[in-house]
Amino acid sequence: MSQTEKNSVLYHLKVLYVEDEPDTREEMTKFLKRRVGKLYVAKNGLEGIAAFDQNQPHIVVTDLKMPVMDGLEMIKAIRNREHQPAIIITSALSDSETILAAVDIGIVKYVVKPIHPKELMMSMESIGKEILSHQIDIGDVNHIWLGDKEKKAELEKRIKSELAHFIKKYSGRGPKDLQVFIEGNHIQVNIFESLTAFELQLIANNRNHSLVEYNRKLFYMEGSSKIEKALTLIIGMPVTLKEVYCDCRKKIDEITFSIST
Repeated sequence: MSQTEKNSVLYHLKVLYVEDEPDTREEMTKFLKRRVGKLYVAKNGLEGIAAFDQNQPHIVVTDLKMPVMDGLEMIKAIRNREHQPAIIITSALSDSETILAAVDIGIVKYVVKPIHPKELMMSMESIGKEILSHQIDIGDVNHIWLGDKEKKAELEKRIKSELAHFIKKYSGRGPKDLQVFIEGNHIQVNIFESLTAFELQLIANNRNHSLVEYNRKLFYMEGSSKIEKALTLIIGMPVTLKEVYCDCRKKIDEITFSIST
């Protein structure tokens, strides 16, 4: 891996890669996994939409011609979502009509197959810098995390452990899974299936969802000072709870923290 790749802004971003051809998918998955913050992989458009909805990636790299649901249909579906990623398509030059159709529905780049990894990385790097420039100052990115993927991964691991401990200690029920992703000066946390037995009873028969969601949000807000203090010690800079979203139908809590630089 080159020094440029080691210092890539892509370490701050989540990427979804969609490809139906097994050999290409396996090769590019190995390549991308070492060069981006989080990589999610799907083998057709339908799986791609599911992965997109669950993980909210910053960049989508997708083939166009795939079984079950092709790339064009997937892109159309994604463009109807609230979260709007940058989309890169991969396609053979002979498929020019489909490429033009993809341009019309909102892609930022296409890469000709067979994929040249260096070309793809250059495109993703350029797009990544633009994405981060809307969130934070690039200088801040360089100062905090850039070029140290291992440190970033270790911090995410420690944050995950701290938050799982907090939830179990104060609610009596630990989450089934908890995902942490540091992107620039924000920390995104997704908490899965941490509803208590009492909360599950309340939402049985499709009732009381709003009440449970309100109380779960209040749970995090009331405990914010404890959480912020613990995360500040881990990060080494002030951390502030910014936003909480709870969806008890999907059994997920989403929390965003900001890091002061």
